[in-house]
Amino acid sequence: MSRLSPANPADAVPVKRLAFNPATGTHEARAPTAKFIRGPIPLEWISRANALPGKAGAVGLALWFLVGVQGSRTVKLTGEVERIAGCGRKAVYQALNALERTGLIICTRRPGARMLLQLSSVPPNFPLLY
Repeated sequence: MSRLSPANPADAVPVKRLAFNPATGTHEARAPTAKFIRGPIPLEWISRANALPGKAGAVGLALWFLVGVQGSRTVKLTGEVERIAGCGRKAVYQALNALERTGLIICTRRPGARMLLQLSSVPPNFPLLY
């Protein structure tokens, strides 16, 4: 990696977040906010994913985070899933296979393009885990 390109592309240009302060009538620097997973997330979906082997639960939560960020239940598989879930590429693919086998996600594989992942609802014929 060259000295001109940072390891993380987000570090390339410093971003200063501003918020309007109505008391002073000016824009002021805003403290960074913590990331969160936007809900609602079905408890049965999380229970099913956590019952699967390996990192399926962590990968599932990473997918739900991306669903909240993008505003759609269909997301592309990117390296961000690995970073959020905290696991390697092989573990991510094993978790995706497990999630797909149980019907929690639908994977659309396209030649020469990233895999599309659609998070589905828990099938009604699944017995409840709790």
